[in-house]
Amino acid sequence: MIRSINIVEFLSSDIPLLDVRSPGEYKESHIIDAFNLPLLNDQHRELIGKCYKQKGQDAAIALGYELVNPISHTFIKQAETISTGKNVRMYCARGGLRSQKMAEFLSANGYEVLVLKGGYKAYRNYILHEIKKFRNIIILSGYTGSGKTEILQELGHLGCQVLDLEALANHKGSAFGSLGNKPQPGSGYFHNLIFEALRHYSPEIPLWVENESVTIGKVYLPKELWENMVLARGYEIELPISERVRFILRNYGGYETQNLVDCIQALSRRLGDEACRELCELTRENQLETVVERLFKYYDKAYQNGRNKKNCQEFVKISFETLDPKKIAGFLLSETGKNSINKT
Repeated sequence: MIRSINIVEFLSSDIPLLDVRSPGEYKESHIIDAFNLPLLNDQHRELIGKCYKQKGQDAAIALGYELVNPISHTFIKQAETISTGKNVRMYCARGGLRSQKMAEFLSANGYEVLVLKGGYKAYRNYILHEIKKFRNIIILSGYTGSGKTEILQELGHLGCQVLDLEALANHKGSAFGSLGNKPQPGSGYFHNLIFEALRHYSPEIPLWVENESVTIGKVYLPKELWENMVLARGYEIELPISERVRFILRNYGGYETQNLVDCIQALSRRLGDEACRELCELTRENQLETVVERLFKYYDKAYQNGRNKKNCQEFVKISFETLDPKKIAGFLLSETGKNSINKT
């Protein structure tokens, strides 16, 4: 049996999920927890695309059947390794021929198949629409080394809705941000991860988010979220430089010297060649405290420039003498009860 369903019903199901697009499309971005069972491989897809341009749609469809039919028996074997039962969900790019054809193969072999109307395009439209609903945002801001991520984590422990964008992006948001992290996802998959993190949250309840630029490493925030963040109010954490230096040394000081040097060299165009050489030499001499203090001059200026550009933001500045994420999180949570900042 084959049944086409809308995106809401599709996402509410927990039966195995198949992405029947090509491996290249799947690698670029896919629905979370989907298995790739491609009807066409990347080479086949390219051949059909050329045929479509040269000979038209009918010829391209005929070529598709010619390429797929000889290997159709392998789809059943692959499906059996993915689903222990006879129920699957699936999608292609737009809910067209690829999902229809794969559904026919599986249905003929006893599977009950749910096909997503509109395919992956419908999913993308839906998740961006859902992300846009989160307008009740509280931004947590502060200079580099203010422990914002750790404070967010403590807010999460206190029951707050927290979106840790840097964790989802596998990047800490600076030239040193890739250290200790796995490779970053593509921007599309990053957006899917954001939706997955938000889907069980309520847009009516405040969402705590760290202050970020529109890019984190190499990935872009979805426009729908970024525009809401730009308009959001928030808190700015102020700490003594000595506390910030200690935090950075504790989190980055243990990396290999050459890794740190490579990160500094990535800033050479902004720091200037001479300053970059000096900082690299100081790093090799293990004078890391001096390096951090000098880098703060660059990062603090960049942070302030970014704040000035977002002149619509209203941040409440709160100063602390020591960086105690648990204590700061508790204080912020108590402040939101007194301050209109948590109201839509």
